[in-house]
Amino acid sequence: MAELSPVNATGTLTEAQYETLAHPQAPDGVIGDPEQGVFYKSGNQIGIVGTLTALVRGFPYFANGGFLLSPDLTGAARTDLVVLRLDRANGYTVRAAIRKGTPGAGAPAPVMGTAPSDLWELPIGEYDVASGAVGATRLRAWFIGDDGQILVRNGARPPHAPARRIREVDTGRTYESTGTSWLVVLDDAGDLTLPLAGGWAAGINHLTRINGEGRLAISPQRTGGNVAEGVTVNLGTLPAGTRPRRAFEVPGRTVSGNADITMLVSVNGVISLRFWNAGVTTGAFCLFPPFTWPIA
Repeated sequence: MAELSPVNATGTLTEAQYETLAHPQAPDGVIGDPEQGVFYKSGNQIGIVGTLTALVRGFPYFANGGFLLSPDLTGAARTDLVVLRLDRANGYTVRAAIRKGTPGAGAPAPVMGTAPSDLWELPIGEYDVASGAVGATRLRAWFIGDDGQILVRNGARPPHAPARRIREVDTGRTYESTGTSWLVVLDDAGDLTLPLAGGWAAGINHLTRINGEGRLAISPQRTGGNVAEGVTVNLGTLPAGTRPRRAFEVPGRTVSGNADITMLVSVNGVISLRFWNAGVTTGAFCLFPPFTWPIA
């Protein structure tokens, strides 16, 4: 088969050839700010916001003033998906459409076919149907920023693709896809502290979360009653978003009394201290080296 460059004598492209070339350079998604409206509930209809613009496999979409879609309100309770649908068999048109769900199965998956006659659907939202009425709605769209970056919020993410990056604007995290899972590559939660259990204080209490890792530097002081040798007590609980993938231990000692301490950090965030060969008295300090861990 002969090579094609230019594609033909006039240099024009078919829609299929255009998609092959344009899609890798133009990520799929709604164009604009993740805080903007995309769709809405209007009685028992679904409205498409008039300013909605998007890219679907490199093909542009304009809502052109907005309009209403009429869901099927019959049958058992279910969840439907609102999509922008590329119809390759119908002139490569892109139109807003509803993919009807199956009762008890959650929202249906969008069709993302690659054959010349297949549909390809960009999800933008979902809604519940029950008792002949439209219920709650939820965002499913992701967004394309000024530089082609993929912006997401409310947990709505594009499909996995190796090395694909997304910025989660409501958490401040940037993720990269391995092809099957999302890994944090950029994140800084600022200066945090470990919330302490009763009976403890800490002059040094610095907790951070940076780029998928937690770090804690702490020198707790016992302000409650004495703790006997061999007893395990609760020091505090790591806030959500800083908890480890796996439990681990950190060795330490009391400043006076020569008690060996094992700090256990659990996956639920609970940090406990166990005192060996001696207890800890009221007012005594415990020393631990600063430590880091991968965040779940």
